[in-house]
Amino acid sequence: MPQDERFFIVSERALPRGLLQVCEVREKLISGKAKNVSEAVKQVGISRSEYYRYRDCIEPYAREYKDNIITLQAVLTDKAGVLSSFLNAVARVGANVLTVNQSIPIDGAAGITLSVNTADMRVKRETLMKRLLTIDGVISAQILQGKS
Repeated sequence: MPQDERFFIVSERALPRGLLQVCEVREKLISGKAKNVSEAVKQVGISRSEYYRYRDCIEPYAREYKDNIITLQAVLTDKAGVLSSFLNAVARVGANVLTVNQSIPIDGAAGITLSVNTADMRVKRETLMKRLLTIDGVISAQILQGKS
């Protein structure tokens, strides 16, 4: 994800039909109303390529989560187990990882971005960040968005 990429919260009324259909495909997959992407896109009436083109570009906004969602960005060494250790550290404090995006490793390091629900987290966010930075293979970590 480019560091200068911008995000917007937009009313459903302003979204093109195609983007809404991508969300509908995702909902069918999550709810089990469709067994696979092919079935879901057929039910919704869009192509597989349209779904795959936009699936990572739109995420429904859960109003009830707004005060508990943080976005973490980190750079990890490209070594087996580092991402797993990072995610486990988040889970151990009671936070719930909602999304994970990872870039392709370049020069032995990969960037990751996490959306994390902190509603049930048992430590302060600063404590979580200190713990994440002590993991072998974590080069950097920071909260990009969310109340501190």
